Amino acid sequence: MLVRVVFSACVFMFYSVICNADTITFIAEDLPPYHFKNQQGEVTGALVDIAKAVVKQTKLTANFEIMPMARVFKEHQTNTNAIMLSLLKTPKRINKYTWLGEVYVADAYLVSLKSHIDEVVHLNFAKEYKVATIRGYLSEAYLKQKGFTENKNLILVSYYHQLWQMLYKNRIDFVVTNALTIDNELKSLGLDPSLITKRIHLSDLPSSLNFSASIKLNPKTAKALSDALNNIKESGEYHTILKKWQLPLPSTTNLQH
Repeated sequence: MLVRVVFSACVFMFYSVICNADTITFIAEDLPPYHFKNQQGEVTGALVDIAKAVVKQTKLTANFEIMPMARVFKEHQTNTNAIMLSLLKTPKRINKYTWLGEVYVADAYLVSLKSHIDEVVHLNFAKEYKVATIRGYLSEAYLKQKGFTENKNLILVSYYHQLWQMLYKNRIDFVVTNALTIDNELKSLGLDPSLITKRIHLSDLPSSLNFSASIKLNPKTAKALSDALNNIKESGEYHTILKKWQLPLPSTTNLQH
């Protein structure tokens, strides 16, 4: 009897390991309408729907969690089966993650108040003004490469709320940021988004947002997810989901991965 119980326990543990191996966890920060918790506490959003459509085509099961960005990176480092719903693909990150495919884009812009009357049609023209971005972000290195100098025409801050408060108080002239989070950030600060405008699209800044996994993720799992993402793009389901959330189809989306 004891042998049978032990055997049954071993079988249960064996299948538990198999099930766990086939369970992935999609993680992201709170960023509506892409990924967020609704009033019922459920994780939802455009990229969540895309992830669910992808998982449906595989034999995997998935959980979804919303957490602060610092925790997202920590979870990603400690959980082999954790997948970021939207990580910006940059040259420095290429070899640090398994990239499962592009899910959206975060186009970067030179942004100003609408009341800024001087016409700036090229980034070089902005060198005559004060341009701000967040210290340590890719945009810092980008602006320095373009010839901007700190404490002259480049202002670096630690947090996004400093950027917007300085802009709205006319302490700086322009902000370099991606368009994905602007409305969210301004509304959280009680600032009116209708007062700003996108001056220049900085198309040479990386903008590809991807499902990204640990380099230790099972290659079969990675391939299954990547193939499924390609499938929903080719079938039109991807576009349908974006349309449901009133998001434009990215012109740079790589339908073939």
